[in-house]
Amino acid sequence: MRTYTINESTARLSHEMRSFDDYEKGSATAGYNADVAEAAAILERVKALCSTEAQKEHAEYLFDRYARTLAEAINRDNEIGTRCPSVMICGAGNFPTRKKEKQVKAWEANHETFRKAEHYLDLLKTAHTLTVKSNDPEVLDYLREKLAGLEAGHEMMVSANAYYRKNKTLDGFEGIPADTMAWITKPKVYPAGGRNGDGSPLQFHGKPFPTYALSNSNANIKRVKERITKLEAAKAAAPVEEERSGYTYREDTEAMRVQLIFDGKPDDETRELLKRNGFRWSPRNSAWQRQLTANGKYAAHQVMDVLDGNA
Repeated sequence: MRTYTINESTARLSHEMRSFDDYEKGSATAGYNADVAEAAAILERVKALCSTEAQKEHAEYLFDRYARTLAEAINRDNEIGTRCPSVMICGAGNFPTRKKEKQVKAWEANHETFRKAEHYLDLLKTAHTLTVKSNDPEVLDYLREKLAGLEAGHEMMVSANAYYRKNKTLDGFEGIPADTMAWITKPKVYPAGGRNGDGSPLQFHGKPFPTYALSNSNANIKRVKERITKLEAAKAAAPVEEERSGYTYREDTEAMRVQLIFDGKPDDETRELLKRNGFRWSPRNSAWQRQLTANGKYAAHQVMDVLDGNA
């Protein structure tokens, strides 16, 4: 995990301009490292919940942005603290009031950087819920696993309804999650009906899972199946590969990446061109690449026009 440098000299001077107490050497860095360690623990928990490498990469990106932005905020805060001493340190006589007002405004403005860091941390906490997109390399594995779960859930609902229809009770039936069972049997959700009615969803619908729940389940299964079929067809398509002067253009449908592969290391100007158009170097694939989307292909051809002298 990467951390960023806290300027201890500035932190010490800032402390001395507002306190008579000695500055504890390294305390600013220690405080920063403690915050980053907490974020790193969150990152590991979130990564364990991620379904794809793309989600994990996004979580790592958010962690890095948090660590970097927090360091910027702390260093800025301490730098502002060196601009004017507190009245306790310098005394009330000839106290630079205007200078202190500017310092306070600068601190208030820097609060936005601290808020930005917290925003990255909040996003990190939910990175595993990021939508798995069709251009994620592992999307098919994810969707097949999701489909298996949906089908198992549907079969459980059908079996539970059949069991209840035969036995007039769910006692002895296994497979309904505890929270779902708690909702099904929760009293007073609906107006009580009949002599033994308790107003639970089970009593109200006359079965554990109403018809609309089964219809929604079937619709979700159908939607995922159709998405899998389309993606399988797209991935089965032959990858596009074009040899150009000094480089190769490739559409890797397996990795879902559009790639530019150079004969040698591109010069500084070319690398800047690639970065401006969203390409990043992949040591694993020895290629400059971005996700294989319509935007990705458009960006690649923008780069190629420059490289080929057509721009």
